[in-house]
Amino acid sequence: MSLDLRYIHNRLTKKGFKIEKEGKSDIYCRFYINGEIMTQVRSKAGGHSRKKYKTLGNPIVNRIYKTLHFDNKKQFIDFLECPFSQENYQEMLIIKGQLHVNPRD
Repeated sequence: MSLDLRYIHNRLTKKGFKIEKEGKSDIYCRFYINGEIMTQVRSKAGGHSRKKYKTLGNPIVNRIYKTLHFDNKKQFIDFLECPFSQENYQEMLIIKGQLHVNPRD
């Protein structure tokens, strides 16, 4: 399944990610909670192209969902399309040991 890069960026930013450029052309998605980086979860999601519009093929989509700690592509697509919420994602990261949330006093 191919996905539009802008679609992925748009959906991830609605779920707590920020799109950040590093270096000359690398684009990363980093996960934030309340404006703070809470985890090292990030994925390279773009770059190395001068095109404004880019479709990502299966190999890149597979790499993105794996680096974001989803179990499978369907779970990642559900996250993008909304049945899988930001809160569900946070819980999943906690269970997998990828996110440690300190209770606030």
